[in-house]
This record gives sequence, structure tokens and C-alpha cells, in this order.
Amino acid sequence: MCVCAVWGDYAIQSIRGEVDAGNYTYYKLQWDGPVTIVLESLSGDADLYVSKTLLKPTFDPEEFDFSSTTCGRDWVDIPRACPRPLGVAVYGHPRQPSSSYELHLVYRDPDYLDQFTLHPENDTEDELLGTLRKRAGAQRGSAETETNGAAGTAETAAGAAEAEEGTEGAAKGGETAEEAAAGAVAAAISERVQATVTSGALLSYETQMLLELLAEDGLLVSARGLGLERLVTALVRVHCDPGQLVLVMGTGRPEEEYIVERLAADGVSPLPRTVTADTSVSERCSLPLTVPSTVSRQVYLQGGVLFVTSRILVVDLLTERCPADLVTGLVVYRAHAVVESAQEAFILRLYRQKNKTGFIKAFSSSPLSFTSGFCQVQRVMRNLFVRNLYLWPRFHMQVNQTLKECAPEVVEIRLKMTPLMMSIQTALLDLINISCKEFRRLNPSLDWDSLTAETVLSRSFHKVTRHRLDPVWNQLSARTRQLASDLRTLRSLLLALPQLDSCSFYQLVAAQQTAERALNSGWAILDAAETVFVDARRRVFGDVQPQAKRAVRAEGKRPQPKVLTPEEPPRWPALSEVLSEIRAEVSAAAADESQDSLPLWPDKVLIVASDMAACRRIREFLTLGSEAALWRRFQLTLASRYDDDAFIPSTAVTTTPTTAQEKAPNKDGGQQTLTQMGNADPKTSAGGGTADEDELQVSLPDSPLLLLLPTKDANDPYQLQRSLHLYRPRYVVLYDLDVAVIRTIEVHQAATPERQLRVYTLLFSGTSEEQAYLTALRTEKQAFEYLISEKASMVVPEEREGRDDTNTDLERGAVQPEPAAASSRRGGVAPPPPAEPPRVIVDMREFRSELPSLLHRRGLEIVPATIEVGDYIVTPELCVERKSVSDLIGSLMSGRLYGQALAMSRHYRRPLLLIEFDQSKPFTLQGKYYLSSDMSSAQVVSRLQLLTLHFPRLRLMWCPSPYASAELLHQLKEGAGEPSLAEARSATADRTDTLAEDRVNPQVRDFVSKLPGVRQKTLYALLNKIDSLLDLLEMSEEALAEVLGSPTDASQLHQALHGKLSAPAPGDMSAAKRPATATTAGRGRAARPRFWRGKKKS
Repeated sequence: MCVCAVWGDYAIQSIRGEVDAGNYTYYKLQWDGPVTIVLESLSGDADLYVSKTLLKPTFDPEEFDFSSTTCGRDWVDIPRACPRPLGVAVYGHPRQPSSSYELHLVYRDPDYLDQFTLHPENDTEDELLGTLRKRAGAQRGSAETETNGAAGTAETAAGAAEAEEGTEGAAKGGETAEEAAAGAVAAAISERVQATVTSGALLSYETQMLLELLAEDGLLVSARGLGLERLVTALVRVHCDPGQLVLVMGTGRPEEEYIVERLAADGVSPLPRTVTADTSVSERCSLPLTVPSTVSRQVYLQGGVLFVTSRILVVDLLTERCPADLVTGLVVYRAHAVVESAQEAFILRLYRQKNKTGFIKAFSSSPLSFTSGFCQVQRVMRNLFVRNLYLWPRFHMQVNQTLKECAPEVVEIRLKMTPLMMSIQTALLDLINISCKEFRRLNPSLDWDSLTAETVLSRSFHKVTRHRLDPVWNQLSARTRQLASDLRTLRSLLLALPQLDSCSFYQLVAAQQTAERALNSGWAILDAAETVFVDARRRVFGDVQPQAKRAVRAEGKRPQPKVLTPEEPPRWPALSEVLSEIRAEVSAAAADESQDSLPLWPDKVLIVASDMAACRRIREFLTLGSEAALWRRFQLTLASRYDDDAFIPSTAVTTTPTTAQEKAPNKDGGQQTLTQMGNADPKTSAGGGTADEDELQVSLPDSPLLLLLPTKDANDPYQLQRSLHLYRPRYVVLYDLDVAVIRTIEVHQAATPERQLRVYTLLFSGTSEEQAYLTALRTEKQAFEYLISEKASMVVPEEREGRDDTNTDLERGAVQPEPAAASSRRGGVAPPPPAEPPRVIVDMREFRSELPSLLHRRGLEIVPATIEVGDYIVTPELCVERKSVSDLIGSLMSGRLYGQALAMSRHYRRPLLLIEFDQSKPFTLQGKYYLSSDMSSAQVVSRLQLLTLHFPRLRLMWCPSPYASAELLHQLKEGAGEPSLAEARSATADRTDTLAEDRVNPQVRDFVSKLPGVRQKTLYALLNKIDSLLDLLEMSEEALAEVLGSPTDASQLHQALHGKLSAPAPGDMSAAKRPATATTAGRGRAARPRFWRGKKKS
């Protein structure tokens, strides 16, 4: 603990840094006590800004809450009640080229510091490392205990007791402290496993899943909706111990928040920590502000469970920040995405090369992902270094038995479409069949005979289409590409038919009824398409032919307004009947109960819809009624096409209540409609904006609370699980059917058998919606049957797990060419091997790509570093800038590639531009697949030609895939020297724009750049010195010369700013030209050299 002498208090942390003029350096403060942030400007002038809501505040008054902008020492007092984390910004004043500073975090309560887990004086890095090494010795004992645990809970408890006895015996027998610590950790793991299994939080099949994984590593594939997140949470709970170091990768922020939330609710300590790309080095060290990277290992040495992104973890493993030999194990989420060139596969290979005893446990809930490709599941298991495959489909005997023991009460309501809806559905299916036949006829070589209407309706249609067509997209005709687009359009219309109301659906259909669509698409001129257009219009307007605004203006007279009676969606009356039945049952139950006994969980109704738009439509129907909700939909979607008085709502909207507008008595004994009951807010029911809790709740008198829940919420995919656990609803209405939603409700009912659920399902029978649901079930079943057959015939070698040196996948450089033969000139002696393995310096930002992993696989040492010039430093002379096709086009159009080529040519003799294509897409620049509609491939090629003309030493290398790039770079590396890390870091780009372009007013910048004497190299140097154009006018000629670096340019600029605007008199023309002659020396006659022989003018 260091003491700040200036303040006389405890300085938790001190940081020294430097910030350029007009730039920001950001930090994130997570310390939750009363602190003071002190900023000492060592040189220049740095200012301090702190925000409670933004992690990157600026000097804008609306973007910071605390600030200190003095010329000396700046400080800000942060109270304890201020929420964390806080965004801290250090701003370099524009008048100083750069400002160096020291940032101190001071705390005034020394007793509070004891809660801090990292004590630099008491626990050094060596001590933490030694402690973790002792704890790591417990891995073998814990593995044995977990194996015993797989046989049953009783044997697990026996193993824990034996471990405790072994620990006591070791202490009495004088064994080492490391062995005693290993036994203690093994006993702690056994207790956690036993507590997790016997707590009843897991179902019987979930317990079996957990015990199988704890017994032996493997890949677990479960069906969607069976509670895979619950299993991962239980596994994390077992390993939440500082004596272990478990890394979880492949998770996103929603999964991490859900797991931590569940563990915190169960009182688990310590909770897992998160390390992401947005996390500074300080958070990786569990410190409140950024610290040097030399202590970043301490976040790993503290143990526990860490959620780590793949990009962070691969860099930490390569730089040895993460002690791979001390990691207890890895947990891989979304294991179906682990292909050979993925970052996760790179991490697993690095981990298994350095750690032979740690575990690897992988999870996936996407069985369909393992069915595409040749032996896909075997390749994934090979990349995961696991031998066992655990399959848990919905039809698994144990799963089926567990969910049947306490199944919810299901009330299935079969709905029928209206005649117009059936006509539209039949026409859309005919159009899809016609398009599929035409697609197969035009492309017989694709061998896609399975392309039918059922395939188009499947959930994975877009994914399958991309997988089949992307590699040959440049070889497809324009007609074929249009057919692929037409199939997506028709599929969206068919799926939207049972979900949308008549007005919203007609808006989608009318958007396709254009002249451009009729010319480009073949289906728009067919008879079935005319049926779709006519019947969709009749659902809204009936037999009335609506006239657009232009037609009314041409006739010169306005017709009488017509009453609008759109067709009511069939789901709305069914939903109203369901709610009436629930309301009657709840009222009857309340009448039977006494007033003193209130239920622990009041009855609530959860209405599950597909998305947020469907929830808004349901809310409008419940609060406004059917006619009013349809009139509102018409006003939002179609009213702009017609005159304001062309249509009027039906009288039932204002006077006659509908089925959903049943009258209920109020407190005064009168009657009020549901419109008055709901207290509808036009702001929340407008159909736009973001959702909040008020928008998703509907309160009606004499009715339980109605909760609207969208299942396809990208921000929170676990919203259904949270709502079921938090609200404990008595009734669930499935407005739209989804396989995962139904299974999630089944798992919740089995986990809470004390509260019986009743589930109402609203399903159109004999429609495309039912077919899509059945297709999803059938495809998942077929995928599991395929995996079961693959598992039965799978041959897995013993060395697959890589726990010894016999696994060839862990060998590096296996794809290298044969070693050079013995030369007679050397006396038959082969050339000696290199003293050290070849290495390549890779920029940190390149670890998003696959190339570093493939280079490491070929035997090259990867050195991560932050470099400004180039992406890969292969040799001391060879610098490579890698560009994908999209990045290449953007760099050429913006001019950024010119600056990068200039910097590479200045610092390296052999600059190289590597243009890398996606291996799943065509290796060509032709067509509009990569390019936008207003850009042609000729523009890209012409700019590349200009680039090679400006930089003759720049070489272009075209690679169809990352594998080809790795092979070419490996060949270029052979026999070459090793690059210097210091020289690579010292190479900087020639940045004349020291002030970022996005922080300058572009209009002012363009104006200043056009002034006389201002050059491109001195433009940003001048902008750094001024805050406004008034400062530029006040600068003297000497000050301008100091900034511009040329008295001539300064004179021209000063004269242009302060000279007269009036034209000189005719007699003063010569006088006016004299200063210009003086400033353009070498151009006039007096400056001509003696050897100049020009003819005199007469």
C-alpha cells in the first residue's frame, strides 16, 4: 500500500500517462468507496472529466457529471453513494502538443481497504503464483472425486470424507503443505458437487448431465429449451473457488449476466468475473484503474471462474499473462462454432500444449449445426480435444420421464383462417412452388432437389441458402439470384400472414406491388400474385375500391367518406375468450377464499408473443378494443396514402363495445369500458420506440395482471426464464408457438411442481404456421438420429484428449516442407536446425482474424504487439498489411490505404499488401456481391493501379482463403531473419493529422485548407493551435511562421487574412505585384539563372 505524501491519505493506485492535444485517455472506475481522483499535470495541461452514465465522457456539458479544468492540479471527490462504474476521461488541452500526467486514486478510510483482495505488499506476484501452484495440485484429486461423484451422491460424499481424512493424515504424517492444500481443495470440490446435487435445484436428467461431465470430459449436445444455461450455471457453481482457475469462453453478455444473477441469488461466493475486449487492463487485475501490463497476471492468479473473450484469452496465452499450466479447466459454450481456424480452437490447442491435466467441457444446443459438412461432429470433437459425446434429445427416456412427472395443464385451441386468409396462403404456396421448380430447372448442377416449400418454411432456410450459394454466387445468373431473393420475400409474407393484422399485412403486400418488382420478379405478374394483392386489399377495404390522393385530385371532386371495417385477426376473439375464462376462474376462486388468507403468489397471466411488435398489437387490442385497434393500425400504416377524410371508423369504435370491451362496474356503480380501465397511454401504445415494463404490463379490473413477453428479444434471450422465475404466473398464453418456448415452460413446471401451470396454445390448424412448427420438430429429431448413428460408428483414438505427446494435432510445423537433404558440399552433413523457432510479430487487432491461428499451427511463433505500421512483420525487411475485400474497398475509397502504403514504404524495404478473400465466397471482384450498387469493380481496380504506380516497391498478394495466406507467409519466412520487436514498435506512421478528423468541424477544416499558405502537412498543426477562426485572425505573422514552418507560407496566409478586399487601382497594379514577386522568388525574370537563354519580347 503506497501513501500519497501530497494528500496525506491512502493512494490506492497511481498511473502515469501522456495524452496528445485534443485527445482523450479513458479509464473505468469500479471502486465502490468514497474516493478522490487526483490529476497532476507534469507537462502541458491535462483536464479531468468524470461521468456517472457514460464510460467515455467528453468536455460537452451534457456528457460529464464532475470536472476539474485548472491549470495545475485537478481533483474530483467521488462520494460512496455514486453508482459504479464511472467513466474517467483525461483530456489534453488543444494549446499544448502533448500533456504528461499522473493520475492518483486516493481513499480516506483505511479500514475499508482490507476488503481489497490484492495487497501489493503482502501478496506479491510470486506469492500468488506459489499459492495457485499449491492449489493446482488438487486437480488430480478433484478429478478422482468427480469420477466418484458420477457413480452417485453417496459415493461422492464418501470421496469427500476420504479426502478430509487424507488431509488430516497428511498433516499428522508430516506431508508437504502442497499435498495438504490439494486434499483440502479436493474436499471442497466434493462438498460443492454434493451440495449442488442434493439441493434439488437441478432436475434428475440435469443431475445426470452434470455428473457425466464431471466424471469425464466431453461434448454435450442438448435439444433447444432443455435448460442448458441451468446446467452451465451448476457447473460454474461447482468451480467457484479461489483454489481453482476455470475459464469460460464462448458466452455473450446475456449468458454471463444470467449465470452471475442466478449464482448471486443462491448466495454463491466468490462470483465469476468477466474479462472482455472492453475491459481495461485494470479490470483484468481487479484494480479500479489501468495498471501496467506486468501485473495483469494477478487477475488469473487470484483464481475463481472467469468469463473471457477469445480475443483477450489468446493474447494472454501467447504473452504468458495467463498461466496455462495452472488453469484447472476450460468451459466452452456454443461448441458447434469451434472450427479448425476459429480462435477457440487456437486457444484450446495452446492450452493443451502447456497443460496436460486440465479438463475441457463443451456445450451446445444446436444439433443441426453438426449435420452440415463431412464428419462435422468428429471434426469439432477433434478441435475440442475430447473423446466423449453426450447426446440429450427431447425424446431421451430420462428427459421424457422427468418432464412427464409434473407436466403443465395444456389447453390447445385450434383456430381456423378466414376464407380470404386461406386464399392468400394457397396463392403464396403456389408462388413458392413455382419459384422452387424454376430454381431447380435453371441450376441442375447445384443438386438441390430437396428445395421445396417445406424447406423454405424451415427455420434454417436462410442459413442453408447462404451455405449453398455463397461459394458459387459469382457463377449464378441474374435470374437465379432474383429467384433466391423472391423465395425469401415470399417466405416472409407467408409467415407474416397468421401473425399480422389485416392492415399491417396489406402494407407489406402493397410494398411488393410496384413496377420495378413486376419487371424484375417473375412471380409478381402471375395470377397467384394477383390473388394475393386483391385478397389482401379486400381484408382491409372490403369490396370498396380505394382511390389514392393523386386520383382524387385529378377528378377534381371528393367522394363521400367510406366506413372502414378491416377484417379482425382470428387470434383476437380467441384471446378474448381465454382471458374471460381466466377472469371468471380467478373471481370464483377469490370468492371461495377468506379475506384473511392471501395467496403467496397472486395469479398472473403471461402472454408470450413472437416479437415486440406483436406485443404492442396485443396491448392495443386489450386496451382499445378490436375496431379501435384496427383503426389505429390503419392510421399508422396505410392512412398516408389516402386523403384524411377518405375513410372514417365504424360507430362501434366509439359507442359499441366489442368482445374484448366487456363492461365492468366501477367504484361508483356505473359502467366503464376496457379503454377506460386500461388507461392507455398514447406514448406507450404508439407502436414505436423501446419497450419498458409499463408497456409490457396490462392491468384490468377483476382480472389478474397481464404480462406481455416477446420471445425474440435480441437484448435478453433469457427474458422468458427470468419472467417465469420472478412473476411465477398461474396462466401462460402462447400467442405464437415456438419449440424452445414450450420446452422452457416444461422445465420451469418440473422445477416448481408446487405451482401448477395452465398453458393455452393458439394455433392455426392445417396452415403454414403448423407446418413450420412440425418441420422444426422433425428436423431436430433427424439431426439427433444422425448424431446417434455417428456416435455408434465413431472411432476415437486414445490420444484424442492430448494428455500425452502422441497427439499429432498438437504438433507444430507438421505441414512444413521436407527438411533439406544432406549436401555434398557440406560433407554429407545436413544443415543445422535454427537456433530459435521463427517468429512473426502480429498486431493486436489482427487476432480477430483466422490467420494468426493458422500461422501458429505451421510452427511460427506469434508475438502479439501493438504496432502502427503494418499488420504482420515477417522479416526485418518484409511488412504485410492484410485487407479483406470489404476493408480493401473502404480503404481505397477513403484514401486510408495510401497513408498505410506510404508508412510501410518508409520503414520497410519490402512492403506487401495481402488481399484475403473469404473461403466461403467467390474468389473474384466481379459483380455486385461485395460492391454497393453505386460502385463498380473498375473503380477498385483503377485505384489499385494508381496505388502501385505511386509505390513501385509495394507488392500485391491475392489469397482465396486464410489457409493460402498462411502458406504464402510461411514460404516467405523460410531462410529469412527475425524481426525486432523494438523496431516494429518504434515504426510510426507519418501523421500530420495529430488532431483526429472526427473532432474537427469539417466545414471549418475545408475552409482553412483552402487558404493561401496552408498545406496538407501543416493543416492539422494549425488547427491544433486554434479554437476558432477568431484565434486564427489574432495570430501574428511570426506565430504563423512558427506553426507553418515557412515564413513564405506565413506571409501569404497573414496577407490573405488581413489584406484589403477591394481590387487595387490600375496605377497600383505594379505595386500590388511586387510583394507577390518577392514571395515567388525563382519564378520571375530577376531570378532567372545566367545560363537561361530565353528570347526577349518585343
